[in-house]
Amino acid sequence: MGNLLDVGSLIAEPGTKVQGFVKIVNTDYAIPVTLINGHKEGKTISITGGVHGGEYPGIETSIRLAKIIEPKDVTGKLIIVHPANVESFFAKLQYVNPLDGKNLNRVFPGIATGTFTEKLAYTISTEVYGKSDFYIDMHGGDIHESLIPFVIYPRIGKDENIKLSKEAASMVGIKYVLGSLSETGSIGSAALKGVPGFLVEIGRDGLWSEDEVAVYIDGLLNVLKYLKVLEGVPKTCDIEYFDSMKGKNAEEKGLWYPSIKPGDKVLIGDKLGEIRDFFTNILGEYYATEDGVVLYVASSLSINVGDPLYAWA
Repeated sequence: MGNLLDVGSLIAEPGTKVQGFVKIVNTDYAIPVTLINGHKEGKTISITGGVHGGEYPGIETSIRLAKIIEPKDVTGKLIIVHPANVESFFAKLQYVNPLDGKNLNRVFPGIATGTFTEKLAYTISTEVYGKSDFYIDMHGGDIHESLIPFVIYPRIGKDENIKLSKEAASMVGIKYVLGSLSETGSIGSAALKGVPGFLVEIGRDGLWSEDEVAVYIDGLLNVLKYLKVLEGVPKTCDIEYFDSMKGKNAEEKGLWYPSIKPGDKVLIGDKLGEIRDFFTNILGEYYATEDGVVLYVASSLSINVGDPLYAWA
């Protein structure tokens, strides 16, 4: 469609901003989307907040970016989804969608004839990052998660895209940047389609603050400068790169008592926490299997078999 930007039924002419709802394929549901078609041709960047409905800093940031960025300042095009998982947002659920109990960030690229979450993933993969040159997915500590900020980029796909994803991820201004080999998450699925990008984690415990949103906005505006979508010289910062993030899931059902917090440096053999029953009997103890820095710790008292307990790099 030439210089038009079209997503679902929304169409933005060059030099315009259009806001509205895009229907989720084969459903009566829709997601809020802002299209910003710049004053000059360039890359198309897609940004999603709220793939997980309880991760509020990214959701609020996506809403504000859609408000503050104007077409006259943009070279290229922006697709902003705010939020992606509307039903999960209003249900105040961790990870999953209430309509089918599935985790959106585990079912990409989705299926047009699948369950609700699979249809939502399909819509995002075809209408959002599927129409983009670069994809940014904003996350944060969900209702049961305590974490320090970090950025994840996909280490799959074309070498040039991996390089671009890693460099752009470093422009967010967050110290820890990690690689990922996941193929069913948002950025991994996009990478397999040839779309570079990254995922950001800012926030904790299902809360949000103005300070967190400010960090998010400053970081993403800096990335858009790096991608030459916005004018200006991007700032650089000191980064620690890791090839991957390691995690541990619960092996027992019970009550979780961590001995660590996000940002802690741990050594092999350090005790990281324990799971007890309702009578304080210890069901399982967890120890560091290698040295590293703690990125994430489950902050909920309740824990089920298979739930993530902590992650480190």
